[in-house]
Amino acid sequence: MNHRQTLRHFCLIQMQILTERETRLRKEILDCKIQKEYLTQVLSDVDENNTDTKLLQEIITTTKEKS
Repeated sequence: MNHRQTLRHFCLIQMQILTERETRLRKEILDCKIQKEYLTQVLSDVDENNTDTKLLQEIITTTKEKS
């Protein structure tokens, strides 16, 4: 193999490595987005449940006061 072929071969290998890395990183980014979406929904649900709990406590307190 001459120097030109060796260089070409090296570059092709590096391109393949970068393509595989890019694919892996895209998958990781997608996974992060999915996790963030899930956690955002969990936080939203917790906030809604907290509001529901406060409302329920107020109703119970009001009902006890009237009794």
